Amino acid sequence: MSGTALTSTTWRSLRRHRRTLLVGTVVALAGCLSVFLGVHRAADAVAAQSVPSVLAVYDTQVALRAAHGAALAGFSDGTQLLGGPGEEYQNQIAAAGQHLAEVAERNAAGETGSGDLQVVEALLVTYTGLIARADVHYRQDRDALGTAALWDAASLLDELLRRLDRLREAQVDALDEQAGRVWTKPATAALWLLPVLALLGLLVRAQRFMRHRFRRRMNVPLLLATLFVLLMGVATSSSLWSAGQLTGTREAAREIARHREHQLTELATLHTGSLGQRLDAACEPIDCPRTIGQLTPAGVAPLPGSPSSAATAARAAQASSDVAVDRANRAATSFGGELTLPVAALCAAVAVLLGFQPRLDEYRYQEK
Repeated sequence: MSGTALTSTTWRSLRRHRRTLLVGTVVALAGCLSVFLGVHRAADAVAAQSVPSVLAVYDTQVALRAAHGAALAGFSDGTQLLGGPGEEYQNQIAAAGQHLAEVAERNAAGETGSGDLQVVEALLVTYTGLIARADVHYRQDRDALGTAALWDAASLLDELLRRLDRLREAQVDALDEQAGRVWTKPATAALWLLPVLALLGLLVRAQRFMRHRFRRRMNVPLLLATLFVLLMGVATSSSLWSAGQLTGTREAAREIARHREHQLTELATLHTGSLGQRLDAACEPIDCPRTIGQLTPAGVAPLPGSPSSAATAARAAQASSDVAVDRANRAATSFGGELTLPVAALCAAVAVLLGFQPRLDEYRYQEK
């Protein structure tokens, strides 16, 4: 082969290698950035919306149960405060309102969640009105009417809590959808891992071509490009860790549900016993077995609740809540990857250009 033909072939090979590496860099960047942003957008939604809204719904339910218990305790003790059934009741109702406001702000369930929230707010207004009515009757020594109002309030509270269950389930569904998006699946790693590995292989092939053709042990700019591509892979691999944290968040949410249900059941048992005693007192000298029987399934007299058991469940639920929030926040932490990836890709592309340009200029001059 003549020298001119060899020169022309080498020049075309250099251009082909450079073009392939630049295209490979763009493809790798597209795959890495798509997966990285997809995972972290899902994690942001989980940390900013669904987890806080799920926790706020549970906190609303607990606050309402605690408020109802405080009202029953105040009326049972004959407490007649100017502010209503008691300061603790007022504090818990205020806390429930704050938690509902947080649900409205963080709502991850769209229109379904907004509709349920409106119903809950309307029921809460009616519930507080019934408690206020009971307070008026007790102040006027009309205990039977006061107890009847308490009975209506307890029945409405059950409906209110069921509506909150529905609202919570909508938020949990949103959490599952956000944490289970396609970007968080392990198989999605192929979208960035394969292009990165392919680009690394092309860089190694280009190094071998340079060493074979020009008798140089190493092309430093191409070596730098290889390091930048490795940095892209390392930055994108954090999405796998974030996806794992999202899985842990969903598991923690299930633990929260278990502990909160236990806590709410214990509180309900305590309050059912207290309301049953008031009904007994209001029905004297006649008995009200049918009415009291409606307080528990199948008319079974409620077992005495355990405050210590409810407190234990509350502590366990709080611990699970802390874990869920921590894992959601960790998953949403990007470590600056959204900036690292394009910068690393740009540096790799510049290094590729610098690695080939001197040789291309040399062979262009030889052609002339």
